[in-house]
Amino acid sequence: MCLDCDNVYDINVRRIEAEKFQKASNTEEPPTQRKRKIKTDYRAEIQAVAPPKIPFNTTVVEEAIAKGPAGVRQAQRIALKYAERFQEQTEDRWRRNTKFLQGLMDNSDTSNRARARWARQWRPRFLAALSVTNSVLLSARYARVARASVYAHRQEDPEFAKMWDEAIEQALDLLHSRVFQRCIEGDLEPIMYMGVPVGWMRKFSDKLQIEMLRAWKPDRFKTPGTQINLGVKQDIFVLSEDQRHELQAINREFLLSSPTVGPLETSNLPMLEAASPAPASTSSEQG
Repeated sequence: MCLDCDNVYDINVRRIEAEKFQKASNTEEPPTQRKRKIKTDYRAEIQAVAPPKIPFNTTVVEEAIAKGPAGVRQAQRIALKYAERFQEQTEDRWRRNTKFLQGLMDNSDTSNRARARWARQWRPRFLAALSVTNSVLLSARYARVARASVYAHRQEDPEFAKMWDEAIEQALDLLHSRVFQRCIEGDLEPIMYMGVPVGWMRKFSDKLQIEMLRAWKPDRFKTPGTQINLGVKQDIFVLSEDQRHELQAINREFLLSSPTVGPLETSNLPMLEAASPAPASTSSEQG
């Protein structure tokens, strides 16, 4: 019944049991709170990129480390065995009997013969180490000989001095091969993101490549500070210091051998009055 208009309206009332409502409310899942991601969660979502093909040396070292101390000791024994075998092969190459050593052996003095026998032992070891390290100090320590003895043999034995130079050339060839390899292939470095390698990149040294070009193509890639001479046809000639000094000597010889020029006319030259030196003042005048 409406109190304003006194009309009666029909009303449908629905009864809800309390137990059914309580059961329905219990079946609903409780609201979940959104968990905030931390650095570890983001790092777990990053997919690591597989590294490129690993070289042989790196693979062997990683396998030895994975096996623990026993694996490292075993790998060390194997490496030493092959290193000794390589060292023996290298020493056999430098084992030569020079005329200087033969003269010491033919000498009647026992000290000279002992010196020659000892030189036949340390010389191959010294030259083998020098061909790899290019260091006289390290090679002498490896051969267990004093540096003074090494330089004395180099001065007294020309054949040993020649072998010395050959060993240094071999060491420089090894260095050149490694530098050339880095110029062509570059250095492989990982790209890290949150401690995970996500990629790999090859880095090339511009300075190294420039120096190699200057060494092998000096006509086009000139070294800073090199003497440059321009010819008549605007040709560029790159001269070394020795060539420049030789050219200066030739020019000086040509100027000295040329016919002398007649005496200059003094009428065309300005007259200069020579100032006479002032007399030295005595101690009395200074006072």
